[in-house]
Amino acid sequence: MIRDNTSDFVRKADAAMEEAAKDVVERARRHNTPIVVWRDGKVVELDPFSEEFDQPKPGGDRTNDAS
Repeated sequence: MIRDNTSDFVRKADAAMEEAAKDVVERARRHNTPIVVWRDGKVVELDPFSEEFDQPKPGGDRTNDAS
């Protein structure tokens, strides 16, 4: 029987991306620099101290900000 590890791989990748995102916010706050994302077809600079970065995404909600 072949075991499918895709879900485990995806879970680990999601966890790594969440950790990287937290690191980006912490670094931006420490150095008082904007967080740059791609949103609605445009490059946007965001304030790292905004409430947007204080609230955890419920249920691992994925937005289209960085795609």
